[in-house]
Amino acid sequence: MRKINKSNINSHIPVDFMYNLPVIEFTGNRQVLVEGSTGVLQYESEIVRINTKAMVVAFYGRDLTLKCISSTGVIISGYITKTEFTT
Repeated sequence: MRKINKSNINSHIPVDFMYNLPVIEFTGNRQVLVEGSTGVLQYESEIVRINTKAMVVAFYGRDLTLKCISSTGVIISGYITKTEFTT
């Protein structure tokens, strides 16, 4: 029977999947996609806070709007000036 090297397996698993981290994709500072969200905690024109399995992600800026919300993702548009991660 052949032994399986666990370090070899872990090197092929994406870090975001392994640690339940959100995937965050910015388009400049005008739009952001958050995959892996579990809900919107706060929604105002100057702050949007998104809950994920691993952390809360807050986006600060001006004229922030939720363009799309699904069961696992959120798209925020506006003028994003700051991003904050809280565990």
